[in-house]
Amino acid sequence: MIEELNKNFEIFRKTYIPKLEDEKKRIEAFKDFEKSGFPNKKLEDWKFSDFSSIISNKIENIKVSLERNKNFKFENFIKDFDHIKIFFFNGFFVEKGEKFDEKKGFNYVTPYNGFKRNFSKEGGFLILPNSNNALESLNNAFFTDGLSIATKKNFEFKKPIVIYNIFEGSKKNNFFNNKIHFVISENSKLDIMIYNINIGEEPIFFNLKNTFYLKKNSIFKLYNLSDFKKNDVHYNFGRYFLEENSIFENFNNCYSGGFSKSDLVCSLNKEYSSCFINGVMLSQDQNHHEIKTLINHNEKNTKSYQKIKSVLNHSSKGVFQGKIKVSPEAQKTDGYQLSKALLLDKNSEFDSKPELEIYADDVKCSHGSTSGNLDEEAIFYLMSRGLDKYEAKKLLIKGFLTDAIETITNNEIKKYFLNKLENNINEHR
Repeated sequence: MIEELNKNFEIFRKTYIPKLEDEKKRIEAFKDFEKSGFPNKKLEDWKFSDFSSIISNKIENIKVSLERNKNFKFENFIKDFDHIKIFFFNGFFVEKGEKFDEKKGFNYVTPYNGFKRNFSKEGGFLILPNSNNALESLNNAFFTDGLSIATKKNFEFKKPIVIYNIFEGSKKNNFFNNKIHFVISENSKLDIMIYNINIGEEPIFFNLKNTFYLKKNSIFKLYNLSDFKKNDVHYNFGRYFLEENSIFENFNNCYSGGFSKSDLVCSLNKEYSSCFINGVMLSQDQNHHEIKTLINHNEKNTKSYQKIKSVLNHSSKGVFQGKIKVSPEAQKTDGYQLSKALLLDKNSEFDSKPELEIYADDVKCSHGSTSGNLDEEAIFYLMSRGLDKYEAKKLLIKGFLTDAIETITNNEIKKYFLNKLENNINEHR
């Protein structure tokens, strides 16, 4: 598969890379990927998910096509709440999306493809220095398009943005790489949902990189949702940088796709910054879902809270790796982390790796992790009140996962996810 990617990259860089971009950085990024290859269990961050084997089993051959579909049509957008719509189709920004008025809350809204702006003052967004993350290097080498948005100062958005990443893969086009870069400016407030949808039948590999900067006194809420097929593979790598008194809320809803991993690195860089990372995994039919977090408390009086709930059935697998790292300067840190899982059959698996790495002495940090089966006594009690066994189990599962969804502070989006949970549970037998 690496050889196939190499051939794809040679074609890709010769036919696509715009003159405005640094081709050398693309080549360096791909060389970094080639040195390590796809992640495997030898790497600590992938000890529970052998991505090299997973991608080989799910995707027969990785192919990249740069053709755009000019007749793109999509009407199945969310009807439950009013929102600003942004569309990507097969990795490219679609101009038919929302018509933005930059005077109303935005300093700029710029697709990557053909961009002319220089965002170096905000940390850059095209190709950041490569890390030891092979999939980030792969994204740096192959990304086709993306979006960069900055809000105006002192502006509160009344409705959320929904970014629709829509794919219709084929045997000639099944590998997609995007980047999203946001600056949430001082005293501004914004909610975003990233909704990934595969409307085709061919398996796809979607590799997404997000970077968000939260300025002083800003509030940013991010919701991740995917509607993938059984053999689709999705990796989401997000970096979040928080300044003074900023608040970041993130919710991940994992219920579809053959493999998905949300890899989040949140840096609390200034005093009184806070992050809240929550999510649910509802997996069946040998699905494999993982949420990995690293919370860097880099300044005093910072706070983090994490709650992940998982329900696993039919030989599925769930993984939570969460690390809270407290620097020597981060006195008065408050860090909390909890993961809980229900395993509904003997062939399902849940792996949890909670970590605390603390270099300050005046902190309040805790973590916990539990896994087990449904309470048979509770099932018996509900059946004695007239429910059949399936309805009793369904009610207990719903109550278990609702606890995490209730952490969502946007009431409209909370209601949407609760309805989504109800539908997902009905399909979960």
